Amino acid sequence: MRAEPAEVLVAEAAAARPLLRVRNLGRVAYSEAMRIQDELLAQRIGSDAAGGEILLLEHEPVYTLGRGADLADLMGVPERLGVPVFRVGRGGGATFHGPGQVVAYPIVRLPGHGRDVRRYIRRLESALVRTCGACGVVARAIPAQTGVWAAGGKVAAIGIGVRRGVAFHGVSLNVCNRVDYFEQIVPCRTPGMAVTTLQREIGESAGSVVLPAIDVIARALAAEIASALNMELVEVAR
Repeated sequence: MRAEPAEVLVAEAAAARPLLRVRNLGRVAYSEAMRIQDELLAQRIGSDAAGGEILLLEHEPVYTLGRGADLADLMGVPERLGVPVFRVGRGGGATFHGPGQVVAYPIVRLPGHGRDVRRYIRRLESALVRTCGACGVVARAIPAQTGVWAAGGKVAAIGIGVRRGVAFHGVSLNVCNRVDYFEQIVPCRTPGMAVTTLQREIGESAGSVVLPAIDVIARALAAEIASALNMELVEVAR
């Protein structure tokens, strides 16, 4: 029997993987992103087909409160700064989203009817660590905590929800956003927690690393998430 060339076998294996369809929304208001996510979530819940979706975007400035957050964690900052607040159906505490931060919302059905959330989160962390590494920043996950840390502090956060076995919400990676929005609140239920960005980490390193453009980093993150979930990334229209 004639052996198939290696590139044919790789292509066949890739074709057999479920598709993760990426939609790049650009910079968008939080309410609009949630509307799109909720529509895709309902479609995924109602379908037994393999595959999923991932939204890539930057939010306009917004504070969000997860299921474990206390409104007091915001310390009155939204009112002082005129920044909107949303309480949402993800895990975790209070956080900030804004321009210069890459947000990715995978909408995928989890194995075991959604019971294996911890493994899913670990896979998202590994994708974030690899994305940081590709940008020249050494990052790591910390046991018993959720998210990814670089030398100067937390560089990426994870907050997900699961509805009828389908995961939604996702991850945020600080690229070149302002961190003072975090410094005025209690982020992630951790008083005094340091928050950093890829730009800060590269600026404080001794090397001559150049940070890629934010859209390049967003695509790299989506590719790493697809790889971590053993899915094939394909781009679709918004």
